[in-house]
This record gives sequence, structure tokens and C-alpha cells, in this order.
Amino acid sequence: MPIDDATQAVVRALWEAGARHGRAPAPVPEADPWEDDAQGAGHAALVVVLAGTPDLEVHLHRDGHDEVEVENGAYLDVPRRDTVAVVEALLGGGARRRPRVRGFLGNLVAIFLDSPAPSDLEVRVGEGDAARTYRAQITATQPVSAWLMSRPVADD
Repeated sequence: MPIDDATQAVVRALWEAGARHGRAPAPVPEADPWEDDAQGAGHAALVVVLAGTPDLEVHLHRDGHDEVEVENGAYLDVPRRDTVAVVEALLGGGARRRPRVRGFLGNLVAIFLDSPAPSDLEVRVGEGDAARTYRAQITATQPVSAWLMSRPVADD
């Protein structure tokens, strides 16, 4: 099926966001014309790839619940209305890291559990009372993403 107008508008907005930050996205092909909604195509997603640092993959799902994959180590679930704003924040340096354990002992235990610095990635979009924060666990991948681990620590 071809891409609907709303999804196409988001793809264009993602391309513009990438261009503003010097990141040309990879081409986005149309959805498979042979997909049939009766065969589960409702869960299919279009993927917009913004390669570089940070490496981003934006999965645009037909139901409007999108996913932004950051450095293969954090997966932000984002409603369609904020997808472009989250990508803009990530490309513009607006991401923060919130440690989940504190102190020497907590970090030592985390290392033994194969998670060298258990943290969440936080991205805040909007202003004032309309501000929304999206959070995702940073998963331990090999190699550990230097970009994710170098994010400033979030204020409490």
C-alpha cells in the first residue's frame, strides 16, 4: 500500500530535521504494494534512518505509536505528534541520561550483572505545562555506545 498523507508528512518533516542538522536520511521506499491489511500489515512500519552520531532509526507504525531507536541501545516509544520533536531534540543535543543506581556498591553490582552504567535516556519536548518527557532504558550492548553514555546527567 502506498504511504498515507499523514505518514508522508512526518517522513518529510524527519528529512527536514535531518537536513537542519547536516544528516541526510537514507531513502524511504513506499510500503510493499502487495501487503494486505487482513494479513497483519497493520503492524508494518516504515523506517527512516539517520546514520551518524547519534545513529537513529525512526520506526513509523501505522497505528501512530512510533519508536525511535537510538544507537541500538535505547528504544523510545513516542506518539506520532512528538516523533519529529524527539528526533530534533536528539540531533540537537537535548537528550539526558538518568542513572538508575547510585554509589560505588550499586555500580559494582551493575558491572557484575553486565550493565556497566544502568541508566535511562530522557528526551524532553515542549515547553512549560505542555512539556512531555520520553524515557527509555539504555540496554547494555557491545560495544557500549559512547554517545549514550556521554549524555549529561538529567536534573532531578
